[in-house]
Amino acid sequence: MVKMETLLALERAEIVAKYEQGHQSGSPADPDPWDDSDLSCYKVTYRWEQPGLSTQGLSIHGLSTHKARMRRRVYKGIPPQVRGQAWSLLLDLEKVKVENQGKYQRMKEQARLYSRDIKYIDMDVSRTFQNNIMFQERYGIKQQALFNVLTAYSVYNTEVGYCHGMNQIVAILLMFLNEEDAFWALAQLMDNKRHAMHGFFIPEFPKLQRLQAHHDKILERTLPKLKRHLDKEYMYTEIYTKLWFQHCFIDQTPFSLTLRLWDVYILEGERMLTAMAYTIIKLHRKHLLKLPLQGLYEFLQDKISGPWALEDDAVIKKLQASMAELHRKNWDLPPPAKPEEFPTRTLGVERSSLEPKPCPTIISIKELSGEDGPDLPGPPAKHQQPGPSHSQACLKAEEHQQEQTMAPQLRWRAREPPRLACPFPPLDIPQDRMWPWRWASLPNIPRNYECPLKWPIDIGFEPECWDLCPSARAKVALRATLQA
Repeated sequence: MVKMETLLALERAEIVAKYEQGHQSGSPADPDPWDDSDLSCYKVTYRWEQPGLSTQGLSIHGLSTHKARMRRRVYKGIPPQVRGQAWSLLLDLEKVKVENQGKYQRMKEQARLYSRDIKYIDMDVSRTFQNNIMFQERYGIKQQALFNVLTAYSVYNTEVGYCHGMNQIVAILLMFLNEEDAFWALAQLMDNKRHAMHGFFIPEFPKLQRLQAHHDKILERTLPKLKRHLDKEYMYTEIYTKLWFQHCFIDQTPFSLTLRLWDVYILEGERMLTAMAYTIIKLHRKHLLKLPLQGLYEFLQDKISGPWALEDDAVIKKLQASMAELHRKNWDLPPPAKPEEFPTRTLGVERSSLEPKPCPTIISIKELSGEDGPDLPGPPAKHQQPGPSHSQACLKAEEHQQEQTMAPQLRWRAREPPRLACPFPPLDIPQDRMWPWRWASLPNIPRNYECPLKWPIDIGFEPECWDLCPSARAKVALRATLQA
């Protein structure tokens, strides 16, 4: 176990070092100022757009804290140069950052030492948005930020850790937000009640199942003919809606439309997912009725990510109409979430020390047994007590530890009372034939094979109380038969 932990720590340190070193091949001696991740201008999609706007600038573009004006602006389309500020305003990131000053940096440092998901995160980072200029360079600026956010969140929310699909969500956020803002945006999307994406990434995906069941009911009541065709072709909801809901239509719709959908999703929450899934099926229902299973799968999984016949503005208007239609029928929201969809563990628990703890000193055989060597396990002699009691062994170990002032002190935990898995009446066999490895249950056996204690440990009763394993009982019965 110690060797495995050491190998994992070495692998983790090697991966972290590559991201700290950054992109190497072909990089100029003096890096381009645009590659500075601290520059706010890098938060937007295009370099020639405005880096950021003040509160007055946000008001000029129709963005404000007024809910009605904000809603109209979101559906009309948020300008790319202020999309990051709009998302920050909708998710209330400034308040969260004030309440958690320095938290992200501490989580990032903690992840480099303790995260168990670094290897899987590294593999997914290299596959994230390979056709996007921001994420093309291996170990580039944006890949570093993506790696840092995902690893930090893996120790911030230990119940989720890291799950495939989170990399694309964070990559979308990093296109318009800086590294720390993207981390807290992910935390808000996962934890708050309006989005509650935590339920998408925990075992059994309870929120995904809830949304899929609700989508089934909507199709049964609004598009029954198409629903029967999909069921007849075995194209069930679970097949084509997983990526729609879990990834919030990333890589499932044209990229420009995906950004518009994310504007609406951050504003509305899960009601957008329900309405957009219904809108896609409704817009393409005539074409879907003509397709067999293979055609349905290719269209719903691959072809809808290509260019659509409708413009993005027209699709958003259709989405608004679908949301209004579902709202009139009280179908815009799925059934209420169950408690297991929300985090049950405390978020952001920090370790007491970020320095790696030294391994405890292993007591050698010669130190405790002397020149004669250790007392190896063996059958106890007849009418002889098994050895020193547990308390005596602990006292002996404590005396040895006091002599080694420079070595770290070992902690000895009190053993639990012995438990017999399946007690049987004592068998009429000689005591000296009851070898330790024939016993069926052996509680409190020391795992350190260099332990100085004699064999077996004094646990308060004689060895006859132990039950023999089935192979030993068979040998005893066979021996008794031959002797008879």
